Amino acid sequence: MNTAQIKLVTWSVAGTLGVGMAAYVGWFLVNRTEILASVDPKVMISALTNVPELAQHQVTVVSYDDVKRGLLTIDWTGKPPPEIVVADANTADNAAVVKQTASDLLTLRAVRYDGRTPERSEVIFKYLSEARVAAPSTSPDGTFLKRPGDKLDEPVDNIKIVAVWPDSVEFAFEDDAAREHEFVVVGEFDVTTNQSYVLLADGVAPAVAPRFNPIGSRPEEAANLQTESVGRDRFRMGVDDLTYINEHYPEIVTTDVTIARHRDPVTKKYDGIEVKSVVPDSIAARHGVQEGDVIKSINGHPVTSKEEAIQFVKNNKDNYDVWEVEVWNRGQTRTITYLPPKKK
Repeated sequence: MNTAQIKLVTWSVAGTLGVGMAAYVGWFLVNRTEILASVDPKVMISALTNVPELAQHQVTVVSYDDVKRGLLTIDWTGKPPPEIVVADANTADNAAVVKQTASDLLTLRAVRYDGRTPERSEVIFKYLSEARVAAPSTSPDGTFLKRPGDKLDEPVDNIKIVAVWPDSVEFAFEDDAAREHEFVVVGEFDVTTNQSYVLLADGVAPAVAPRFNPIGSRPEEAANLQTESVGRDRFRMGVDDLTYINEHYPEIVTTDVTIARHRDPVTKKYDGIEVKSVVPDSIAARHGVQEGDVIKSINGHPVTSKEEAIQFVKNNKDNYDVWEVEVWNRGQTRTITYLPPKKK
């Protein structure tokens, strides 16, 4: 195609487009009034409301669970289903089902009980061979450390640690909700040491805080087992009560009573330990503790926190036989006196 032919084609196309555009402009001018006229709202509402109803189109869909059951669980071999034999409970051959227990799977080395924040308590243990759990590479002695809420490791991860107590660990079985919780007791260890680490079994691990006797009388020398009231706000301690307090004092100060630091309303400084509530008939209530009490001092030593009070008693357990606790309540000050057990 030469230049003349190209020019001819171009002019022809341009002429055709020009004629078409001129025709469209003419048509628009002729019908301008009708095109620009607004639609009557009644006509619009009628058109929108009188839409014919369409037939519903339904599609039958098979659920994924049905497909999975049909492909994986149905026996496609054509063989008859196996006969189910129900064992007779009265026959001698019907052996009892042996349930797995935590004590058969592990041995406890130590616990660290946190009375203020129980969920931060810890237990150190070692799996027995029956558990078939590999020892961690990070532990040179093969021990594990877990907290309440943690599960045991596979393949025994159906067992969960519910709580860690000062002398035991509570386990639950998630695959059997009706089964009672199991308590596994920590092995014996020396509670007379003041160290925070003691030797347990064949390993060294953190243990519960050493127990202490705030009243300087040995149980074998005492005559009264229960605490006796010998006057107003005067108590003679009993051996059994002393033993319980020594072993469970973290629980007593967290469950039997609710305490908080008390501020002087004028100076705004901490000036004692306030008892917010006391559980009725608890060991604290039986030893003269009342709701609203503010403990000001112990044997003349001012205390402003629970930790300070416990530390003072521990440091002076061999220095006093009689303990006097100064208490303020509703504008009145009184002294609670605790005497040592009677001697035989």
